[in-house]
Amino acid sequence: MRKLLLIVFTMLLFSACEEGDKPPDGTGYDIVVGDTLISIPAEAVQFAAEHFEWHAYMLREFQIATLPRDEGSPYAGSLEQWKNLSWSSRQTFLYPPFVHNLSTESLELYYYLIGTYSDQFGFGWVDTYDPEANLFNSAVRPWLHPADSTLTPDNPGTLNFDGGLGDMLEYRGMWEIN
Repeated sequence: MRKLLLIVFTMLLFSACEEGDKPPDGTGYDIVVGDTLISIPAEAVQFAAEHFEWHAYMLREFQIATLPRDEGSPYAGSLEQWKNLSWSSRQTFLYPPFVHNLSTESLELYYYLIGTYSDQFGFGWVDTYDPEANLFNSAVRPWLHPADSTLTPDNPGTLNFDGGLGDMLEYRGMWEIN
């Protein structure tokens, strides 16, 4: 029975990171970075689960991968195929700052990454893009019209996210750093 529960838990953990599913209610995480302990309390995790959209982030990652390049070929598959590729396959088509793997098996790392690397994961926060945008249409650039009209939109001439970050900063403000 224990073995079955362990297998089920592992499968749920992996799918949560892959598809952006919400964590169990009341779950907080601690992660050690160098000699710093970062506590991401349950309310911060819940906030991120409600305000970070995996599909919005993956749309931008896909768009970066399909850009023309000086060496090699751009990614030629569909957005749906892109979402199902392994990180080792996806990273061969990406440019910096797209160097962090969001499809991790560690929920602690997932919640740390989305709150730390704004230039890469800023594209996934719901207040940074048009909420009416079809996130399954690979031609859409929803970050030009943020949901929060007080935020600066992303500059389409850069690869990194450089627009305003209301929700991400609120999320980071909930962390306890020791």
